[in-house]
Amino acid sequence: MTNHKQKSYLIIAILVTTIFITSQIILSNSRLSVYGLNPGTTVSGELTGNTTWTISESPYYIENTILIPEQVTLTILPGVTIVTQPATGTMFEISGAIDAKGTLEDHITFDGNGVAYIFKTNHTASTGFLSLDYCNIRNAECAFWFDNTASLNLTNSDFTALSQPSYLWYPAQDVYIEFNTFINSSGIRIGTTDYSNPVGNVTIRHNLIAENQGFFINNYASYGLSKVSINNNTFTNINGIVLEIEKGSTTADMDASMNYWGTLDNATIESMIYDMNDDILCSGNINYLPILEASDPEVPIAPTPTPEPTLTASPIPSPTPSPTVEPSPTVPPTTTYPTPSSGASSTPVPSSTPDTTSLPADSATPQPTQDSDPLANTDPSSTPTAPELTAPIVAVFLVSILVGVIAVKIKVNKSPVFFKLRLF
Repeated sequence: MTNHKQKSYLIIAILVTTIFITSQIILSNSRLSVYGLNPGTTVSGELTGNTTWTISESPYYIENTILIPEQVTLTILPGVTIVTQPATGTMFEISGAIDAKGTLEDHITFDGNGVAYIFKTNHTASTGFLSLDYCNIRNAECAFWFDNTASLNLTNSDFTALSQPSYLWYPAQDVYIEFNTFINSSGIRIGTTDYSNPVGNVTIRHNLIAENQGFFINNYASYGLSKVSINNNTFTNINGIVLEIEKGSTTADMDASMNYWGTLDNATIESMIYDMNDDILCSGNINYLPILEASDPEVPIAPTPTPEPTLTASPIPSPTPSPTVEPSPTVPPTTTYPTPSSGASSTPVPSSTPDTTSLPADSATPQPTQDSDPLANTDPSSTPTAPELTAPIVAVFLVSILVGVIAVKIKVNKSPVFFKLRLF
């Protein structure tokens, strides 16, 4: 009898140990995802339909440019991280749309890893839309290169470590850039036109701009009724020129009233602005009055720097390519390349008033450096590379139940017939 009890207790001990090991496997697997150690998902090539990227398959590793065709939307859910190889050249080429909406607690992260462009449109497609909310955009030469009527909205996001200006060529609808932080980053070159309906105005407000690399906004053209409005922003720790009208531009319209400049001294503020007061070849002056005496309460504070996560099983990095040659803008009139003065940056400038009847569909635009050949037939919607632990866990759990049932029967019946199973 004592022998039977000992065997029963031993089986129960094995059952408890097995259940404990199973729970630890499940817990360890969940921690991999929580702490960003999930091996993630490798993606590449053209989307074949509407696609959603989820936190369970994050991080996503881009091997070659993700191509988003017309009528296709890539939706990215809160907490997702996307990284790429430097050799990719461009992370996303957008003819359809990207809808990336994070939350205050769970930002979406786009880490360019030194690529030329994070977001770029296809000039010949004349389409493309980008909507970012609560996102981190970092570590690239250029955040976006949008031309030929493509549009975007950027809100509640953080832009850091971007070494070259972004481009926004004649958006076909109104653009809003609001409640963002631009830290240690280059700015945006903007051209607007009223060819479309509604007019493609650009509104930039309630942003924090600090430690800028060159200008924050360059307005090289604003045709007809279109304009660029820069209001209720905060400029701090500024280096040199912040706002400028392109030298040699034939038309520009920028309003920069109601901003906080970190000073109330007009002479100091004017030193941060480049317009006709500095060079008569600029097409107008930037109105900066009245100014705010303190930062607008709706302007976000600078984000606390956080260490970038160490991601496992990432693709082998390729050598960083030489900086991409800055592309010429797609503009309605013929473009020229004026010789820059010491104060302003060099940008192709419209040389004549455009035809207001239609936006040329085939205007010649030198294309940026070609990207690596994408894997056009690869569907990147979901290609998980994480090991599947579900089957082993289920197997161990079922064995645990079986051992438990046998132990209970032995305990209750105390019959020698059960020991014929020869578990020991």
